Amino acid sequence: MYKRIGMLRSFAAVLLAATVCCFTGCKQQPEKASSKQLNAASDNMTLSSDISAENSKLEENSTVSNLSSNDSVSSGKQVQVSSNKTPVTSAASTSKAISSTQGQKPQVKQYYTSTIGMWYTVWWDKEGEPYYDHHWTKETRTTPARFGRYATDDTEKLTWDFNYFKKIGIDYLILDDTNNHQADGGNIASHINACFKTANSLGTSKVPQLCIAGGNPLLNNQMELMESEMSIFKGYATKYKNIFFQWKGKPLYVNFVLPQYFKYTNANFTVRNSCGHTSEAKSAAEAGKYNLKEQGLYGWVFDYEFKGAEAYGVNPGWSRSHNGLSSGAAEKNRENGDLYRRLWLRALKAKPEMIVIASWNDHAEETGIEAVNLSENIAGREAEKKNPYLYEQMTEGYLALKTGYVKGYYYKAESDNNIYQYTGSKLQKVSSVPEGGVLLWIPDDYYDWAGVTRS
Repeated sequence: MYKRIGMLRSFAAVLLAATVCCFTGCKQQPEKASSKQLNAASDNMTLSSDISAENSKLEENSTVSNLSSNDSVSSGKQVQVSSNKTPVTSAASTSKAISSTQGQKPQVKQYYTSTIGMWYTVWWDKEGEPYYDHHWTKETRTTPARFGRYATDDTEKLTWDFNYFKKIGIDYLILDDTNNHQADGGNIASHINACFKTANSLGTSKVPQLCIAGGNPLLNNQMELMESEMSIFKGYATKYKNIFFQWKGKPLYVNFVLPQYFKYTNANFTVRNSCGHTSEAKSAAEAGKYNLKEQGLYGWVFDYEFKGAEAYGVNPGWSRSHNGLSSGAAEKNRENGDLYRRLWLRALKAKPEMIVIASWNDHAEETGIEAVNLSENIAGREAEKKNPYLYEQMTEGYLALKTGYVKGYYYKAESDNNIYQYTGSKLQKVSSVPEGGVLLWIPDDYYDWAGVTRS
């Protein structure tokens, strides 16, 4: 998210140009031609040929939940997944048989019904493009496992991501526009255009919905610039109304600012707030300000819980100590997955209206769950060296918990030291989780809710 609140840049001079180029694309470049042009209606996702043999094998063992029997993820192999996830159907729904002539499925009961959002970083460029070194080289110490160091406006990459997100149960993405819409010489605006255009071309059945996070002009009290950016965001919501995520009756806008700016409202949007660390808003919440107790926060580092709030969030970790972007806050060690497990457990117990994952691919601040290869040893990330897909697999498993278990995954209830592996028909007690295995911590009542035999 490269949140440099102390180093804000103003782009008022180019904002008029931003409005003009917003929906046509600000970068003048030829259409990308690829020998692997993806069919927008395809149910199969083709992974990049850059993926190594070792990572390909790991991905083959990854279970993608929430897919139909005809869906698969391909890395040169077809991974059938329909039998790996066991939905739990309520007795009430089965007792009320729905006629097959209606073309409807029996209702499946859900353990939690939260809407799932996820932050998506948009400023990555491929090698040779203007901002490649500025972000990938200077700010990261990882390389994405599938596509390498990609550009966020790459249609093939966007298509793969959007299809994958839809299949595993991500409802919408929060496009990170928190550094001014025309930052990076218009590169961010151009990439956001590409996100909306690609999602629109694929169609609503193939993609999650999209919304935008912004707010940088507020930090310099640049209200005119802020409203100009909001008019651009309204333009996206109007042009792509079937793609833009709606919340509480209006398009959702996530405001990333300091707590004193949480008072900002806009009549065209449902505004929800976020800040660098949720703990920054603790005193405001205790004072009853800004509806924090009711709404919570939608980002960024979820180190404080607004109990009973509308939104809960999860991060795998966070660090800026390696790239000169440090704000002075202590890094959040990933603890080889334990931090992510704790935050998911907290959210599942609360069963909020909204769960926000921060993030898919902010590899500068190291909040990403996207599979990566580490370029150096990083404390608390040793497990990812064995299994780069760990956080994707954990996320798939936690989303699958809405309706059931994932075959081959391991489960441990909060107050129970016993670990069970789901075999496809029962939970089998094991002494430990093997290297590369996927362990989920779950609420104490989940075993009884699911009703699967343990032995």
